Amino acid sequence: MMDFTLFNPIRQLEAIISNIQPKGKFFLPNFDVEKIPTYQLFFEISSKSFCFWVKDSVTTQIIWVEEYSLSWLDTDSSVVDNISFIYSSHEFLKSIKWHSIHVQCDSQSFVQVPLPYFRKEFLQKYLQLAKGQLISNSEQILSQIDEAFGLVHVFSVETELLNWFSQTYPLVEIQYIPVCQIILEVAKAESRLDPAIYVYVKEDAINVVVTNNGKLQLCNRFPTRSTNDALFYILATLSELSISPEKAVVKLFGELGADGQLLATLSEYVTNVELGDFQTVRVWEDGQIPKNYIGMKDCITA
Repeated sequence: MMDFTLFNPIRQLEAIISNIQPKGKFFLPNFDVEKIPTYQLFFEISSKSFCFWVKDSVTTQIIWVEEYSLSWLDTDSSVVDNISFIYSSHEFLKSIKWHSIHVQCDSQSFVQVPLPYFRKEFLQKYLQLAKGQLISNSEQILSQIDEAFGLVHVFSVETELLNWFSQTYPLVEIQYIPVCQIILEVAKAESRLDPAIYVYVKEDAINVVVTNNGKLQLCNRFPTRSTNDALFYILATLSELSISPEKAVVKLFGELGADGQLLATLSEYVTNVELGDFQTVRVWEDGQIPKNYIGMKDCITA
């Protein structure tokens, strides 16, 4: 039977509205729109997902979180188009009085450059070599210095997204950070002496950071479609770096799923597999602060 929804604009609009509901939501009753000037607003954005959380800069509590999947939207739509759908149903998000805004970008467009060799005038060349293609006018190159690891994060953000945030929040300081930098912060805080692999699992990719004796050996992002893809890239990383599966510690974060398939399968090949502190196993249903987003590491309170 033919689905006439495709030919009915009203039914199409109803479908869009029903799909922009968050797949996860958490908030505390002490959230107060009058206190927005004391609140910090955080985003994590990729082509497939969008999440924001609000942190009270005074109490350091996370007091509001919402998570959305963008997979259902038209593949031809830009990230800005998709976020605009979500913003259409929000009032407090549109406030221009936020204390500060932090945007964590998850994409393939990044590279790390050793600090001694970094030259700002070569930003475009660094990223161009890493991507294997020319940098288009649709993206803007940014950089962040990491003194601890002695490197500079070079990454790009869609110009359309930068302009949209600037226009939406003209009076607020906005900081852009690549997700890989957040994972490096976790690795840095642990300072493991043995080989350690930190894997942040998302809907369509894994971010992987490898350290050994406190030194960075690899930082990369691999597009994935299944658990088997993630397993392959983790094991390939171990092999490429000549790290023994018996000696390595693999720490998993992010969207692991309630069935724990990746954890179970990986444990068949790697002796030491641990769960990180930032997971999404039924935290929404339990009414707890969701720990999917590794970027919340500095925000989680006891």
